[in-house]
Amino acid sequence: MQLPALHSMLHQASELAATKDASFEAVCRREEDAERVLAEVRAEKAVRAGSAQSANELVTALQEKIQRHTASTGPKTGPDTAEEPGHGDPPTVRASIQRATRELLLEQGEATTKEIREHIEKVLPHVNVKSTSPELTHLVKQGLLVRPRGGVYRLGGEWARAENR
Repeated sequence: MQLPALHSMLHQASELAATKDASFEAVCRREEDAERVLAEVRAEKAVRAGSAQSANELVTALQEKIQRHTASTGPKTGPDTAEEPGHGDPPTVRASIQRATRELLLEQGEATTKEIREHIEKVLPHVNVKSTSPELTHLVKQGLLVRPRGGVYRLGGEWARAENR
């Protein structure tokens, strides 16, 4: 090969290298930007998780205070109380009962009402177990639990399908 051709090739290779370097540097900048955004998202997530935990702790503390007050003064009836246990409970209590029931049934396969109540007393000491039976009935009506025998519950519907995945 002649010298002019080699110089021409060198010039082309240099341009190609410069283009590739610029492209690589652009990708590195994008990566740094993405890492910066990810760090900001993680910081926001930590703040929101702390805030959510504080709110949940406040709910639990208020529920315990209400339970202590109710225990010391006896149950009240009136416009602010539910006639049927369980259905007037705050959504967080119902969700807690549902979650605890599902966890137990995932672990054991099936359980009696008594076993479910004992489990709820153990993992959710602030929850009134009188809310358990109405909530179990509600879950059966929703198809999330099945009753193979009287007083015995097993996962059903979406919960059973989720377990088998």
